[in-house]
Amino acid sequence: MKTTTEPSVQQISLYEEVTNRIIAMIENGVAPWRKTWSTYGLARNYVSGRPYTGINYLLMNNTRHNIPYFLTFNQVKELGGKVKKGAQAEMVIYFKVFCKDSDDNTLTLEEANARRLKGEEIKALRFIRYYSVFNVSDIEEVELDLNRFNEAKLTDNERLERCEQIIGNMPKLPELRHIDANRAYYNPALDFINMPDIKQFESSEHYYPTYFHELIHSTGHASRLARPEVMDFSGFGTTPYSKEELVAEMGASYLSCICQIDYAPVIENSASYLIGWLKVLKDDSKFIFQVASCAQRATDFILNNTH
Repeated sequence: MKTTTEPSVQQISLYEEVTNRIIAMIENGVAPWRKTWSTYGLARNYVSGRPYTGINYLLMNNTRHNIPYFLTFNQVKELGGKVKKGAQAEMVIYFKVFCKDSDDNTLTLEEANARRLKGEEIKALRFIRYYSVFNVSDIEEVELDLNRFNEAKLTDNERLERCEQIIGNMPKLPELRHIDANRAYYNPALDFINMPDIKQFESSEHYYPTYFHELIHSTGHASRLARPEVMDFSGFGTTPYSKEELVAEMGASYLSCICQIDYAPVIENSASYLIGWLKVLKDDSKFIFQVASCAQRATDFILNNTH
């Protein structure tokens, strides 16, 4: 199935707007993929309860709002509430796909898949779009339960158990070895992860994000998600290497948030480290979208989310 590579001017400006937001965060010394969990958990839609994922994980977990729950205008209206005058909306990104046959007829996804299986050439046109949402703090005339998704802080033992469950339930879990006590890495050729002993780390909050980082790398193996950046290593400092490292960073952050581990202090946001990402982001406005998508697929694989 082919995908068009010529987005409209409106689509290009939306890619650039989102990328510029990420760049601004980095230039202010903030790594948006390292956003830690709060007492209210991850940013999510208040009505559906679903956390934002992919590129929206970066955007919605880094707003100015203390309580990261949002609603569309229609959802506010259906609940009998109103949006406060002057409230500023946040932007949620989504992609819409249209399928067309060789005669330029529009098809449903089911029709397109069926005809593609018969050998027909089907075009898939992918458009970037957005819709507006409002924070719960900007809603009035309706009582909202702000503790609806509030998760109590776990004890150390419970937090470790949660991490071990995620690791143990990962499909095709790579072998854990302790060959080098001073390094954490993933070996794609032999498909194993090397980790120092947990006792060598300052705390479990330092051990598990490091392990998660290497697990994300391992999802790129040919037997799992087959990411080219893992299967065909192109060398340190290259764009593919930068992409894969950022995928691992974002994925580890996401898993740490799920386990309620405070990820930010584990890897400090040094200015020189963050500046290294700026050139890639400024050169390619679609880069962060690709990274976010890969990170989401990697975490979904580890969590065995098949929906």
